Amino acid sequence: MDFIFQSIGLTLASLQSVLSPIYSVIIANSFMYVGAILLLFGVGKFMNIKIQNVHYIFSSILFICLYSIFTLFYPNTRIRLIVFTIMILPVFTHTICIILFKADRKHRRFAVHVTIAHALLVLIHGSRAYIGLSNFRLFDYSYLHQSESIFIMISLLLMVYLTFSITQMIYMKLLHQLDQSIDYTKDLLVKTQHLANTDNLTKIYNRGKIEDTLKEQMNIYEIYDRLFSVLMVDIDHFKRFNDQYGHDFGDQVIIEVSRLLQQNLRATDSIGRWGGEEFLIVLRDSNLQIAQSVGQKLINIIGAKTLEYGEIKENMTISIGCSEMKESYTMSKLIKSADIALYEAKQNGRNRIEINS
Repeated sequence: MDFIFQSIGLTLASLQSVLSPIYSVIIANSFMYVGAILLLFGVGKFMNIKIQNVHYIFSSILFICLYSIFTLFYPNTRIRLIVFTIMILPVFTHTICIILFKADRKHRRFAVHVTIAHALLVLIHGSRAYIGLSNFRLFDYSYLHQSESIFIMISLLLMVYLTFSITQMIYMKLLHQLDQSIDYTKDLLVKTQHLANTDNLTKIYNRGKIEDTLKEQMNIYEIYDRLFSVLMVDIDHFKRFNDQYGHDFGDQVIIEVSRLLQQNLRATDSIGRWGGEEFLIVLRDSNLQIAQSVGQKLINIIGAKTLEYGEIKENMTISIGCSEMKESYTMSKLIKSADIALYEAKQNGRNRIEINS
């Protein structure tokens, strides 16, 4: 809208030889003045800066009245020139000040060319004010004095430059918002993927993710012959915890056991909740001897822990079944092998590790 106003104003001003002063002087200059104010408001809105509009409404009314008086009743080109320049320079200066001093760094970067365009407009109109105040002789607009023709031509060029500057400013902000949107989408995808792979209670891998990890490790074994083992872990007497203290305490037992297990594994190992009170651990580059050592260490750590929950204090133990990857094993056979070893650990008194070789 601001560009439309200023463009109409400049067009009418350039047609002084064929239009009456009401159109070519009063309306033309009023459109240019109001257009500059609208541009100021537009820049402020673009940069999320509130601008008081009351005094600009009054200044617009005053501008129209003064131009009407010194065009229709007391025609005076010099006074009109001074009035126009003195009233429009603060508008351009206000726009520059908003960009340089009130806008944030990001928006200032967007509006570099808008600032330059307004600085050039201040220079042009300041030159006009100097000419007027210096009492240089100017012909009436109806004669299209050469200096005024040059001014209109330069103003039109500056309007074109300003148009491209505003377009670039908007384009840069849209690109910035697009980049932010892409970053937000990427972050959202990462979080969604994390949620899809994470057990809601324990915050470790869920069954689907630990299965994917196991498949990946089996592929590495097939290609590079890198051995690995698995531990199937089960919390002993978990049903008693639930029956005696309720599911809230049972959840705390699962959370604490998973935390201790994860905390005491290598960075290269993986752990996931297999279901209920069972956990599956994938030990990379580990044979049965290493796996047994790791399992026994975990049993000792869990057994030494006393869980306190309110007034409840309980010791916890775990049983572990251990199996090593073999060439003939599928994933289900490997899991079944570890599960059989876990069953033996339960049958042999719990709080122990058994190996299925």
